[in-house]
Parts: sequence; C-alpha cells; structure tokens
Amino acid sequence: MTLLEFFFIISWIIILIIAFDVARKQKFNALHFVVFIWVWWGLLVFSLFPNILDILWNTFWVARWADVLVYWAIIFLLYFVLLLLTKYEDNKVSITELVREIAIENSFKKIIKWDEVFLIPCYNESGVIVNTINNLIDNWYENILVINDWSKDNSRNLLSDFWDKIILLNHLKNRWQWAALETGFEYIRRYGDIKYVITFDADWQHDLWDYKNMKKILEKQNDIWIILWSRFLGDAKTNIPLKRKIVLKLWILFTFFISSIHLSDTHNWYRVIRKNILKDIKITQDGMTHASEILDIISQNKIKFKEVPVNIIYTDYSLAKWQSSWNAINIVIRMIWSKFFR
Repeated sequence: MTLLEFFFIISWIIILIIAFDVARKQKFNALHFVVFIWVWWGLLVFSLFPNILDILWNTFWVARWADVLVYWAIIFLLYFVLLLLTKYEDNKVSITELVREIAIENSFKKIIKWDEVFLIPCYNESGVIVNTINNLIDNWYENILVINDWSKDNSRNLLSDFWDKIILLNHLKNRWQWAALETGFEYIRRYGDIKYVITFDADWQHDLWDYKNMKKILEKQNDIWIILWSRFLGDAKTNIPLKRKIVLKLWILFTFFISSIHLSDTHNWYRVIRKNILKDIKITQDGMTHASEILDIISQNKIKFKEVPVNIIYTDYSLAKWQSSWNAINIVIRMIWSKFFR
C-alpha cells in the first residue's frame, strides 16, 4: 500500500464518520448529501483503484494526475467554508433569539386588544420618535408596540416617558431591523388579540391615510392576508431619487427570478398583515434582506396579497438614513445564499 492510498483510506473513513454524525443529528439537506456521497465514493474508488487517476489525468488534460486532487481538494475546502459560514449564520440567529426572549420576558406583558397594533422598530431615532408616537396617539390609535433595538442615543429614555401609553420592548444588543420586527411579531403572536399588524417607520414618512385605505380593503376582501405598499402604482406620490428608483426597478426583476413573485415595488416597509397569518411569517434574514425574505415567504406559502399605492414623502432625515445602493449586491448574495445553502 502506497502512502497516497493510505491517505485516501484515512480520508474515506473520516468522511464516512462525519456523514453518519451529520445524519444522526438530522442536519442533512440534499446538497450536503450529494457532496458527501460524491467525495466518499471518489475516495473509495481512488483507494481501491489508484490507476484510475491516470484516466482522470487524460480526461482533464492536466500536467500531472496529482493536480486533479488539488483541484478537487480546493472545491471540497470551499464547500466546507460554506458550511462554516452557515454555522456562523445559525449562531447569529441563536443570539438574536436569546435577545428576543429577554426583551419579551422583561416587558410589561399584556394582552393587546383592538383592531390593530402599530409595530415600530427604533434605532437611534431620538430626533423623530416622540413626534411619531404623539401623532399616532392624536389619531386615536391605542396600540403602539415599539422595539428599541439597543439605541445608542436618547431614544430609550424618551420612549420610557410613554410607559403608560405604549408597549416598549428593549433589545439588550443591537440586532437590526429584521430582528426588531420579528421580536414584535413574536410578542403579537403570544399576546395579540387584534386583527391587523402595521409595520410602521419611526420617522413618520408613512401616511396614516394610506393605512385607512388598506384597512378598508382588508375588511371588504377576506381572502387578502397582506397589504403591501407600492410607490409606483396608480396615483402614488413619492419624491424618491431617480438613482434609487432605477435600483428598485431592477430589484423587481430579481425578486421575480428568485421568488417567483411579481410586484411593482419590492422593498416594502409599510405593510398591513392579518394577525392570523403571522404564524407563517418568521423572519431570519439579517440586515435589509428581510424585506425580500418576507416576499419569498409570501410566494412559498401562497399567501394572497394586494399592492396598494401609497404616498411616501422622504425628508432629508429619512434620506440620510438610507443605505447605499451598493448594498443591493449584498442582499442579492444573501438571498441566493439562503436559497441554496441554508
């Protein structure tokens, strides 16, 4: 037995042990299965029939048969890097779930009753959050659920002044908007005796009259479960910059390709969701990717939705907080990643 054959046999045994361990933990998916079977059989064949390397040498036109092993090893190492990244993502989700549970358990838990609840993620919004809450209160909306995502400014103190008027959950670590929304969704799943959930921005760029229209649609059409905003439909009014409008138009094509759902406006923040459907909406995607994830969930679960034109007038404050258009590339990568490697 040559040293190379010995190496193949040892590698074959290690791969087999890993495969059994992963299967025992029920962590296999189709991709993992194919990769492990492919590598395992390859090592087995090379161990028993080392001369087959000469055939591969001729097939791939490489200078030495050992180069085939190098190329194969690189591919396999890249695959394991993807597995490690997946593990890293899973750990981040676990941390977020812990932060979420602490926020809910430390809250003044109560049953939320009424027609609707306004869900507002808040991160460093001390300059606008007070006006937003006061405007909702002045319009006689009683249920306001704010998720303070570990703001570094004075937001938490300002929100605490509304202790008798709002429900406030505080994250003990910044986990970004997706996690804040999911924390609010989970709170409503447990304690919400309501009909509708409105995801609402902290900077008051959303128009309450648009919500009134959305609510009328839901009351008339019982088969509609989610209302999504559209800045490009019908008589919608918006001052969105041209550069961002072009990016959003391109995003419509990507969303249709990746999620098989056709919309006129894809990165939706202003939504009205029937509370009963929240059980099917679990957000796990990091950063701004969650907006695309929600659309993917709608498509996969065949949740009936309707787009409604809205009036969104952006202020200098809200425009300054926008992420770079280049972040769209990051979102594309993360969506593809979630589709094929999670």
